[in-house]
Amino acid sequence: MPKLKVARKKAAKKKTGSQRTKEMVDVMKQWQGIEREAIDTCTELMEKSDNLLVRQVMEIIRNDSVQHHRVQQFIIDSLTRTPVQLKPEDLAVIWDEIEKHDEAERKTIKLGKALAKDCPFFVQKTLIDYLIYDEQKHDKLLGELEKFKKNLYPYA
Repeated sequence: MPKLKVARKKAAKKKTGSQRTKEMVDVMKQWQGIEREAIDTCTELMEKSDNLLVRQVMEIIRNDSVQHHRVQQFIIDSLTRTPVQLKPEDLAVIWDEIEKHDEAERKTIKLGKALAKDCPFFVQKTLIDYLIYDEQKHDKLLGELEKFKKNLYPYA
């Protein structure tokens, strides 16, 4: 019986840390370019439309794209200039206020869900759902800060 030849994959060379960083920065810069285009497109669409709903949706997307661009730049800077640092005292001095703010976020989510459940109007329900989603995103980000805190204080 003839032997079957099995093709073996060549082991891929591991990328160095600087190669991975360069690739991440390159992708972030491409992504920023797309966000800038989105900002311009949304602005143009807002100027072309007199429809209040269209303008509102385009403004939401434009503002998100502006924030995305800022976060992407933060990531680039943290990889190329100043590494991100978080010391226990950075969170300790504001933690009570963060917890209060997170509680407020959760209250708005609860209010929004109750409102959306009974809302018979498509446009308003869609916008309420968007607000709920955005508040949930804030709650998740604050939860990530809590994970950072637990890593800083493993016995907290």
